[in-house]
Amino acid sequence: MEHARLTVTLRPTTGTLARLASTLNNHRVLDLAFSTAAPASARAVVRVPRPEAVRVQQKLRRMVDVLDVALEPAGPAEDTVEVREVGPVGGRGR
Repeated sequence: MEHARLTVTLRPTTGTLARLASTLNNHRVLDLAFSTAAPASARAVVRVPRPEAVRVQQKLRRMVDVLDVALEPAGPAEDTVEVREVGPVGGRGR
């Protein structure tokens, strides 16, 4: 699957991660990483299918906490990552 990576620079405030998750809620997010390096900056890396990348970038730029959003195509090594959905854990034994 072709995908793109968005690197988001944010100003961390109370609820930043929750607002980020809410903004991404309607999109197919393949991977999300969030980190804070200093009290005044945070970074999120979001991987989404390529067809959705520009729309996700536009939505992220409208967030109050966002300072910058860089869109970059994913490298060939990252294309080998397989994402699988796993069914419910547990269940009835026979």
